[in-house]
Amino acid sequence: MDLSITIRPAALQQLKGLSLDAEEGIRIGSSYVGSCSLFADYQLSIDQKQEGDDAYEVEGIPFYVSDKSKAYLHNELFIDFSPSLGYKLSSPEEVYKYDLSLKRAAE
Repeated sequence: MDLSITIRPAALQQLKGLSLDAEEGIRIGSSYVGSCSLFADYQLSIDQKQEGDDAYEVEGIPFYVSDKSKAYLHNELFIDFSPSLGYKLSSPEEVYKYDLSLKRAAE
């Protein structure tokens, strides 16, 4: 599955202000959580590209998404930002998560 990632203006302003090392980008992660119900948790982090990741560049910002994470994502993603709610990850079908913070994966 190929992803289309759109960065809304407020999120773009925040992301452009980050200090990314040469090998770093923004990881869009999702993982299965729960037992009797299907539930996925979503994360944004500053990370390096890992084996098996697909890389996307949007507005000069690198994004990394693993095949495992793609299983829980629609093929069109939006990233937005609000000072009161943090980052928001959504698609035309649903809001995945808001109140996302962005920190380095090792933190």
